[in-house]
Amino acid sequence: MNVDRPIANANRRAAADSQPAGLPKPFYGGMAPLADVLYDQLEYLVRHGASDCPEGCSDCSRLERVKHWLLLPFDGYAS
Repeated sequence: MNVDRPIANANRRAAADSQPAGLPKPFYGGMAPLADVLYDQLEYLVRHGASDCPEGCSDCSRLERVKHWLLLPFDGYAS
């Protein structure tokens, strides 16, 4: 993309101009650690699994897939 064109710069100017005057600009410190994201997702899925869902709920399906992969190393030990 050619950043010297007026159209390319218009989007950036509009975003900067849309901030109210006197407010601090948002700070994005970077990406969250992967382990934190994984634990947050797992916590969400576990809490979701306790709710009443319609048949074929995509989050319930995700929970079953996650449980399968997490418990796979222990398969065969529960005899």
